[in-house]
Amino acid sequence: MTTAELYESRKDDPRLNTSYPLHPEDWAKYRVEGPLPFNDEKRLSFYIHIPFCRQLCSFCEYTRMLCPDECLQERYLLTVANDIGHFKEQNHGFTLMGCDIGGGTPTAMSEKNFLLLMEVYGDALEGLDRSDEYEPSIEATFDTLSEMKLAGMVDAGFKRLSLGVQSACDSIVQRHYRAGNDERQMGEWIAMAWETGIKKINLDFMYGLQGQDEAAIRQDLELIKRLAPQQVTLYELRTNMLAAPIPFSKEELYAQYAQYHDGLVSLGYKGRFGQNTFSMDADDYGVSSYLRERMINGASYKGFGMSAQSMSRAGVSYNVGKLSKNPLEALNDSGYQEEYTYLLPSKELAAKYMAISAYNGSFSVNRLLELGIDKDFLDERLGFCLSHGHLSKGENDRIVVTKTGFAHYGAVFSLFFGDGN
Repeated sequence: MTTAELYESRKDDPRLNTSYPLHPEDWAKYRVEGPLPFNDEKRLSFYIHIPFCRQLCSFCEYTRMLCPDECLQERYLLTVANDIGHFKEQNHGFTLMGCDIGGGTPTAMSEKNFLLLMEVYGDALEGLDRSDEYEPSIEATFDTLSEMKLAGMVDAGFKRLSLGVQSACDSIVQRHYRAGNDERQMGEWIAMAWETGIKKINLDFMYGLQGQDEAAIRQDLELIKRLAPQQVTLYELRTNMLAAPIPFSKEELYAQYAQYHDGLVSLGYKGRFGQNTFSMDADDYGVSSYLRERMINGASYKGFGMSAQSMSRAGVSYNVGKLSKNPLEALNDSGYQEEYTYLLPSKELAAKYMAISAYNGSFSVNRLLELGIDKDFLDERLGFCLSHGHLSKGENDRIVVTKTGFAHYGAVFSLFFGDGN
């Protein structure tokens, strides 16, 4: 099959987005026992997963559960703290580039346990060198914030707070088993966060949700204008987020993204067409340093907690609980070590990076070569995409998706997966 034929065959495949591998069994032959090696890593980021939520939204693909009692919350945090300590004992000499705490909803925990989480985070940093660009971030929802939690995160060094909105239209989020948003409450908490010392507020929105239309997106843009966050992140509803099929075609999803993009740019946000992050600061990618390293540079990261993902130059791993049918049963005191460890060949590492970089709509040629992708293969696929206007050359060694290419970005980026078959 030629590259052109391969591209045409993939244009409308809803599985091709920012996910890789497409199925867990695709990596079965690379699975090994034991932990993922991080030997000689010089740049590394941390991620801490908190799987607790006040509500379970149907569009969420991550491992999460209704927030348990305070005792179970504490046990989980102490276990994660022990895992972090053990990892630091075994791995030395790296500079910490970023650290994000996500979920789930970290702020869904009680105030007592949220402050314990901040202590766990502080202990994780102890003794580590941090890069000059180090910028940690934490996720939250408006209905789980408190003044004490805001003060705790600022005291711990968090200056970036990412808050989920998804849609300003209550009828849309309620279809996905999520409570509606109270704009007055949102505005008050944003003001409180700024007063407490948070420097960057990011609001998450989604497109491709059931019932979403042009009027709903205009409502979102009007809300963004009134709340004036420093950053906005757009997420496309992925096929693996729901058991039901995506309700929109590729063309409709493209139109929804374009409406958001053009609306955000008109409000003063900076963001290249095809990337999912927008910032009022032209020199800011709109993400934490953990995500900059992971998404832009394809760098290594270590995940702690239930089902957390890790990636090193050797491969990818997923902690205990990744495929658990009942996450509550995966709670334990013995640690959340790697349950699925895959030592990957260069073509698979390159493919994983390409899938992640699709969030930003760009990738580094040098990084693909460092990961070991075949140069002749890369040149051939890149030549096809450049000549057909799917990709263009950006600054330095970066390649960026065009408006034409973004219409079927999954097909474009997947051309660089392995041998492409």
